[in-house]
Amino acid sequence: MASKIFEDDQYRNLCSEKTLQSNSQGFFMNFVEHLLNHVGPEWVKTVFGKLSTDQDRIKCVYESNKTKTLLQDFLINVQEVYRQKNASISQKKRLEAELLMEKQDYQGALLLFCQSIIRSAKTGQEKSFDSGVSLSLALWGRSEALLKLGSYSNAIVDVQQALKENLPGSYKAQAFWRMAKCYAALGEESRSKVSFDLTEKLLEGNQEKIEQLNADRLHYQHHSTVTQVITDKGDADQKQLYASNKLTVKMSKSMGRYIVANERIEPDETLLVESPYAACLLPEFFGSHCHHCFTSLKSPFGCPDCASVAFCSLDCKDQAIATYHKHECKYLDLLIGSGMSVLAHTSLRMITQFGLQRCLEIYRNKSKEKIYRLCTNSHLRSPEDFFQRTLMASFLLRCLRKANFFQTGGDNQVSPSRAEYEIGEMLLFNLQVLQFNAHEVYETRYTDNCKPITSRVVFIGVAIYLTASLFNHDCHPALSRHFVGKSIVLTSVRPLNPNEIIPENYGPVFTRQTLAERKRSLSSRYWFDCQCMACQQNWPPIGRGLENVSERLMCPTPGCTQILTLPVPKANNTHCLKCRSVIDVPEKVLHLKRCLEQYRIASDMMKNLQTKEAKEMFCQAINTFYKQVFECYLLGKCSKL
Repeated sequence: MASKIFEDDQYRNLCSEKTLQSNSQGFFMNFVEHLLNHVGPEWVKTVFGKLSTDQDRIKCVYESNKTKTLLQDFLINVQEVYRQKNASISQKKRLEAELLMEKQDYQGALLLFCQSIIRSAKTGQEKSFDSGVSLSLALWGRSEALLKLGSYSNAIVDVQQALKENLPGSYKAQAFWRMAKCYAALGEESRSKVSFDLTEKLLEGNQEKIEQLNADRLHYQHHSTVTQVITDKGDADQKQLYASNKLTVKMSKSMGRYIVANERIEPDETLLVESPYAACLLPEFFGSHCHHCFTSLKSPFGCPDCASVAFCSLDCKDQAIATYHKHECKYLDLLIGSGMSVLAHTSLRMITQFGLQRCLEIYRNKSKEKIYRLCTNSHLRSPEDFFQRTLMASFLLRCLRKANFFQTGGDNQVSPSRAEYEIGEMLLFNLQVLQFNAHEVYETRYTDNCKPITSRVVFIGVAIYLTASLFNHDCHPALSRHFVGKSIVLTSVRPLNPNEIIPENYGPVFTRQTLAERKRSLSSRYWFDCQCMACQQNWPPIGRGLENVSERLMCPTPGCTQILTLPVPKANNTHCLKCRSVIDVPEKVLHLKRCLEQYRIASDMMKNLQTKEAKEMFCQAINTFYKQVFECYLLGKCSKL
């Protein structure tokens, strides 16, 4: 349990509530407070608080005379709330885009065509607008913009999709003509020839058009250049896990599961690449990033039913709609309006992505599921915390029923069936496990010619990873993490010896926060008292003492942990106070100076975008540093450069 010296109960409760509802304007916590006032704190503590299983907690709120009436009154109001399609807006955006195309503002036109596609109704649904083919016309227009911008692969996809969406027959010859140009530009000669030949047949003897076609055919035969080959395909079906064979999972009562090195690890080794067990994009990025794979959108596709989300590719779209999105689609704005956190949404996603039958299999085989081996800290939870999470699970369960997840037709019955109780229990577990095991997913953005010094990370979503969750925290971590879409990549940043723990970082790092700040944050957010070396020795942050730490050298004897503080009085050599071996002080100081010079050179290389060379030199310097110099002093010296 977190140390009472650093524990702030009020802040800890606030942190816990934020993992349920992050938006203060939402209605969920208002309902929780209303129900808490009705049942009273004594009932929560002495009745609800005595329940020992999630199954009993879920049943209690539905069946207890204290809660069931108010809960039913709340849940009966759950209904579809989502951003609907709008054929009028779709048509308006497309016409505006066509005007920009005439002005050769292709980038501006692309943006408007994308908006038109997202807002377009299903083909044939709104016949008063464009005879019901607004979507195909928007796709057709966007394909031209993409062609002009040199995005040939994406242009081909749009033309093909426009044809599938009943593009009027008068466009058919132009469609294959456009694909012929794109294939030629990509260097795909055989496909280009087939498309040109088919276009000629569709022109049906129109000599003027055929002459233009042959001119294009000749032009592309002599001027084909591949300017864009890669098409956004997302990661719809790509589940990946690479874990270095240098990693070993261990377990102890005090630390739970954790990971150690089973052999020497050097800086810049990729130790883990992992797809998430479940992940959710933050709502504010629904319009700029793929709802499924989190990549930045270029030529998105929309959901056929809602205008809330977008997908980078047809693969991502199809995978999402076949699994989780068909259940979440028409309740997204209700979920957002409740104020619930992205963690709460992810707890729902852990259910919707699998479907009912697979979820029931997971429930009935918990002991075999890795997700159920992760920490929930259930033994530390207060009755009120459990009560809040149980009510959130009930709300999410109601959304699932209304969305026909249980294949009951989305009826208005509130009392759960056996299967619903089991899914409700899973939701309650998910809400607990995500609090301590979810990772923030971020992307790196550059503002000045991709220079690292101008980069910043932007938080775009959360995910839970079954293997990455096993790495414990250290305020001086041995790993860096970055993301490719929503997949996590963990890389070593310092050397590690066999049997040494490989720590990650949960947010508080000693170079930026004081001991008291880190302790308060970790005990309140993650419910443990950090005992890493930086905390035990109270290493100071940059700007608040780190740069003034005295010079400290490590004893060179393998296995000896003695630290030598400089300067040594008048002597070139000295004896280690612990192992009594002779330490050549001038030689070690020379190594230190050489390392600092390497660090300066590597920093300049990085500023000049010589990233590969900079990385190699940084790694050399880091390796030498960790052989010669005590860690805290090492970082203090580098902070001055």
